[in-house]
Amino acid sequence: MLSAEGRKRIRRDPDTTRKLILDATETLMVEEGYAAVSSRRVAQELGLNAATVHYYYPTTDDMFVALHRRMTERQLEELGKVLASDDPLQAFWRFQSSSAQTALGVEFLALSNHRKAIRDILAGSTNEARDAQVLRLDQAIGGLAVDPTVLPPIALATVLVAVGRLLANEERVGITRGHDEVRRFVAWALDNLRRPAPAR
Repeated sequence: MLSAEGRKRIRRDPDTTRKLILDATETLMVEEGYAAVSSRRVAQELGLNAATVHYYYPTTDDMFVALHRRMTERQLEELGKVLASDDPLQAFWRFQSSSAQTALGVEFLALSNHRKAIRDILAGSTNEARDAQVLRLDQAIGGLAVDPTVLPPIALATVLVAVGRLLANEERVGITRGHDEVRRFVAWALDNLRRPAPAR
């Protein structure tokens, strides 16, 4: 039996509590899938009562939306650092094809397919993030050695994100056939898409 001191609740400031709730939600989504997430389960993981979770996020969908917003903001912040590289195009590809960038994103895609109530919210914030992503990428690379009507920056970014996520997600479950070849091809293509340095 717990002593009175052992049962004493730890008081946290609201921002810390919100962060802990979202951290637990993210961990559950990545490790067990979005279907494992509920206010009760998150509360259990944190040693809180469900009422506390409901106080900050009245519904599970509210938790999902807040976590998705945090994920996109975090990715854009990390992207700014990635694109400061000497080779921003290759750095962008490595960033998008790493498993750390994909697991949570895949769960949100699955969630959007099954939770129509928040599909439009998640799609809207993802489209906004994609636009910001493309703007930053275009600014970092200063244009490509190809007609932008043939390969606009939005198309390049979308292809790199899609292929990168596919590879990373397959690798997470042990599927690797053809991956080295695809990665070599993408590296070659990106080298050839760079705008040539101006002649001196």
